[in-house]
Amino acid sequence: MPTRHAVTTTDHTATTDDHARLAITVHQPGEPDPSRPLVVLVHGWAASRTVWHATASQLAAAGHTVATYDQRGHASSTAGREPIGIERLARDLDTVVGTLTTPERPVVVVGHSGGGYAALAWAAGLSATGPSAAKGRASVKRLAGLVLVSTASHGQNTPANEVKMMGSKLFSRALGTPWLGRRLLGGTHGPSATLAAREANRRLFAATVPAVRAACFASTQEMDQRAGLAGITAPTAVITGTEDKIVKPSFSQALASALPHAELHRIPGTGHMVPLEAPQHVAHHVHLLVTAGR
Repeated sequence: MPTRHAVTTTDHTATTDDHARLAITVHQPGEPDPSRPLVVLVHGWAASRTVWHATASQLAAAGHTVATYDQRGHASSTAGREPIGIERLARDLDTVVGTLTTPERPVVVVGHSGGGYAALAWAAGLSATGPSAAKGRASVKRLAGLVLVSTASHGQNTPANEVKMMGSKLFSRALGTPWLGRRLLGGTHGPSATLAAREANRRLFAATVPAVRAACFASTQEMDQRAGLAGITAPTAVITGTEDKIVKPSFSQALASALPHAELHRIPGTGHMVPLEAPQHVAHHVHLLVTAGR
């Protein structure tokens, strides 16, 4: 992947229909190509747009315009009036797309873990209800591709005791102790994860409001998006770490098999936190998808 462009960043804000303010950073080359799709990176639970920093920088240096944003209630984004749910997060994604692009510009959406759940719901049109329905359907027509990282369409029922733990003060205090926090989150990484990647994940988890953590993990209970997968006709790359203990690779395999135009890519030795463990692999597959046929 060529990396010949200087990169600039600008910050933006998108306001949703329930008054959440979503913090966005756009990474772009010095001479952006408006004919290329906008690439939107959607982070997972208890993270922030910074989880994508390496991926976004590499893509922008290769000539792509890339947007990252904090999901509602995370980092610099406010929570809004509605509770966190998969369809609500899909409508947030639609707001980001509508804020940053013209109706003519195609979009490639990249979702990690819970961000992938939101991306799937948006792409399948499951979010096309309520006041933003017509706008949502129009945005989805511009979908030029999907990259789904460490994600699934079903089978992610978080046990009630784990949801409770995510919202507890004791867990938050433990996350605030570096060595203990990294140990508690050890199952999210593969054996080859660097200390820097493990520490970055701990900091993100620790910085997330406990109630937001709990709401995110509760939102996957009984999630089942399989009915909408056949209608997602955009080219799709499904990426999984072979050592993912959170969203097991078998779910990524099932997702890739159910989507009409999907390819599965396995990253050996990598766990759930692919954007931190192997950002170059994500950037590579996004670049291939965007430039296919050009």
